[in-house]
This record gives sequence, C-alpha cells and structure tokens, in this order.
Amino acid sequence: MKTILKYLTLAGRPSGIKEKDFRRFVIVTMLSLFAGLVHLALIPVFVHIGATEMALVNVASVVAWVYGLFLNAKGKHASAILLICTEVWTHSVLAAMYLGLDVGFQHYLWATAALAILNTRLNFFYASLYSFSFVLTFALLYLVFGDVQYDYKYSEYLDAVHFINIMIAGIPFIISITVIRLITVTQEAHMSKLASLDSLTGLYNRRMATEIATKILQQASRTGESVSVVLGDIDYFKKVNDTFGHAEGDHVLSEVALFFRSKLRDADIIARWGGEEFLIVLFGVDGKSACKKIDAVRQSFEQEIKLSSDDSYVLRMSFGVVEYQSGFTLGECLKRADDALYMSKHRGRNQVTLASGPDTG
Repeated sequence: MKTILKYLTLAGRPSGIKEKDFRRFVIVTMLSLFAGLVHLALIPVFVHIGATEMALVNVASVVAWVYGLFLNAKGKHASAILLICTEVWTHSVLAAMYLGLDVGFQHYLWATAALAILNTRLNFFYASLYSFSFVLTFALLYLVFGDVQYDYKYSEYLDAVHFINIMIAGIPFIISITVIRLITVTQEAHMSKLASLDSLTGLYNRRMATEIATKILQQASRTGESVSVVLGDIDYFKKVNDTFGHAEGDHVLSEVALFFRSKLRDADIIARWGGEEFLIVLFGVDGKSACKKIDAVRQSFEQEIKLSSDDSYVLRMSFGVVEYQSGFTLGECLKRADDALYMSKHRGRNQVTLASGPDTG
C-alpha cells in the first residue's frame, strides 16, 4: 500500500513526466492497465459464445490500450487520451451493433466522457464539446441500435451481464476521482510544507516559526512550564560573503542548519529568522539551563562549522537568551532576546547572554 501511495504522489513521479501532467499520467496509466486486462479477458469469452467479430474487436482494443500506455509513459498524454477515447467509442458502437444494448457496453461512454476532458490538446470549450459527443453517442445508440437483439449463447444471463458492465463502467470514475483526490491532498501537503520551510536551510521560516512559537508560549502560559527563546547570529558573516562569495555563505547557512539539528532535540523549534540569524525555542527549559545548553552549542560551533573553500577559517556565533515570563507576548520575548544578543555582540561576540529581568538573573 505504501508503494502505491508513493506512486500516487510527486515522490513517485517518473523523471520523464512533468509535474503539471502527473495527474493525467497516473489516471491514464491505471485506466490503461485496468481496461487492457478487461479486454484481454473478453477475447476468449466472445470466442466461446460465437461472437467472432467482437473477439477481433477486443484484440484491437488490447493493442490500443497497450499503445496508449506506451504513449502515456513517453509523456504524450493527449495522444494517449485521444487513442483511448477513440477505442472506447468504437468498441461501444460495434458492441451495440453486434450484440445489442442489453449487454451494456454502451455505459463505458459515460466514463470516457469524463476522461475526454483531460485532453489538453483542446481548449476547455472544445474539450467540453468532445466530452459531450460521448454522451450524445450514448443517446444515439438507443435510437440507431435499440432494436438489435442479442443472438448468442447465455442470453438468460443478459441482465446480470448488463449489471456487471454498469458496475465496471463506474470503476474508471472511481479511479479518476480517487487519484485526483490523493494527488491533490499530497500536493497540498507538499506545498504547505514548502510554504513553512526556508528554501535554503530546510528549517522553519519566519512565518511558520512565529506561528509555532506563539502556540508554545500560549501553552506555557496555561501550564506554567518553562520555555526559553534564543536568537543566534553568525559573527562577521558579511565578511564570509564578501571574501568567499555568496555561494560559500549559502553553504555555511546550510551547514549551520544541519549542525543545530544534530545538537538540539527533535522537540526544539529551530528556524532561520532572517539572513544569518536563527531562532531557537526550547520547551521545558528554563533560562539558566538554556544558557548552559546553548553555550555548549556555541563551543561546538567554532570547532565543527567550516568553510568548504578554507577549513582553517574559524566561524563563531553569538546568542541572546530569554526565559518566557507569564504574560509576555512572543514579540516581547524576541525583543528581550534580541537585546541580549546585542549585548553578546557588544561584549566581544562569540558568547551567550541571558536577558535580565524577573527570575532570569
């Protein structure tokens, strides 16, 4: 099941299929496999009942669906859909001509009407007309072939066969809607994730970090648990960009993100706050403990973070820490953490400063 779900998401998209075409690719692939197998199974059935013409029609149908599968895999989705729609139209008309309408093959035209809309070679208006032509064909079959009688074996089972064809004809509808729903949900989740993360570092961006941190502080206000808010800034980062280039600066920011993830808990909130500045929210950690923890991070930072072009260049960070006090807003916490960060910079950088105030020392 996990493999199927992966296939139905962008993660399972073949390299030759464009993202914008992925829905059509999956729908056409699944319908082609399903319909090809159905037509293949019908060949011996038609031979057995003596409907040789329909057996030959189904041989051609299998070839059409297999070729449609090939075209779809090559990214020629519109051609595949046109071929598939033509096959269903032809099969439905010939089945009505040779077998009559009591068998029920004409019901597949309804599913094809829905599939025809996906043909992007046509604009929406003409695609709608193309789709409607299958509905019109369905109605005309009753006028043209309404008197054709089934004249083969097992006529006593016609009602059951008609029922089965109606049910099978509904499967393409279900497949299409299910695939569209699955892909839409996964794409929305993917887009939501992208909207919440910084594209360079993969950390939370400022907007998402603000939202999460606000909820954490609200929870702390209700429960009385400790929360510490930390702002960190890479010392002399502008010099890195000016001396080694912005590509090197981007490399450093990415490495810092990985570094923070390795040193902090999964429960800790880490975000790129802007430029070379990072926000850390430590839930269940008081100010003094946060300072001790962040100071250990600071010491490791200058030992582990290196430039890709010059590993002898030493990078350092300064931090400001504030412990949440009941009644503080996130903005007030950030202001106090920023003031503490400024003090770290003012005192010579490469250090951790705990904001002064009630209960913080």
